[in-house]
Amino acid sequence: MSSTVEIYLRGGRDAAAVVQQVATALDVRGYFGSGEGYVLTLSSEPWTTGEGVASLDLGPTDEDLVGALGETAYSPYDFRLSIELRGAPGLARAELRERLGRQVFDRLTALRWPMALGDAMSVFADFLPGRGVREFPPDTDWEEAGHDIWFEPRLHGTEPPASRQPPEPLIRGAATVFETNGLVQFLACDAAGAKAPVASIRSEAGATLLGRTLAEVLRYSAKEIRTGQADPWSWLTGIAKSSPDEYARSAVSLAIRLENEQVTAVPHRPHPGDPAGHVVQGPAIEALTVHRPGPWDDTAMGELVLGLLAAARGSVPA
Repeated sequence: MSSTVEIYLRGGRDAAAVVQQVATALDVRGYFGSGEGYVLTLSSEPWTTGEGVASLDLGPTDEDLVGALGETAYSPYDFRLSIELRGAPGLARAELRERLGRQVFDRLTALRWPMALGDAMSVFADFLPGRGVREFPPDTDWEEAGHDIWFEPRLHGTEPPASRQPPEPLIRGAATVFETNGLVQFLACDAAGAKAPVASIRSEAGATLLGRTLAEVLRYSAKEIRTGQADPWSWLTGIAKSSPDEYARSAVSLAIRLENEQVTAVPHRPHPGDPAGHVVQGPAIEALTVHRPGPWDDTAMGELVLGLLAAARGSVPA
């Protein structure tokens, strides 16, 4: 019996673009990224009845599912979202995991990407924009034995491929970047303030990943959408394992805005004042403000973020 349920996705130009849209669609507070992929967490409620916490790992589809074994039900998809349920009663875990996987799958169809739902043994259903959801009989093999059931000419055949994600929009928007103990966290900001999801990445993940993540956070900030009840601040402090006041007194930050292909980044020291009961940015370091024109470059922007965070940290009195 498989220990996970998988959702296979075809959309977005890379994992950074996919995870931002998946996290937004699922109304999660945040996600954690590394060079190996991304992790999101969901409480099983209100998705399903029963206890448990689900870990959702996003990464590229395994090579043995897309080529080495020939054409499979999963071969057209670029990314795999692997769902594992922890903390649920052992006897009910498999049923709850499959039910949760189906709930997540149904929610993600709003992205209008081709996708499939299954596990290591069977494919359960797939979705194609314009056609809708297609249910498969129980125990439909995702390999050659199930070919006549899951085959879809617009994905597997010689017909023109189903449309992928349209070209990415220009990068613009605003974000706040916090750092403490090497954990860099990106918050999208609009006219109403910060909005979930938060993107959290260790600084050692490298400048390119940090810059790529910032690009997607900025794009999201410029969209006139907000997730439901997800609280970005509880994620920010929770993943750092500190209270809001402790976090505010230890974190340096950047206020970043991108307009007309010019980045403005203003570093801030930690908050030195009285406890506020919530996360507060410290005073701006105007002398370190950077205005950078020109086309976006992920690595250069990641290096700028790391350099300004280090400069802000270096300006804090010992």
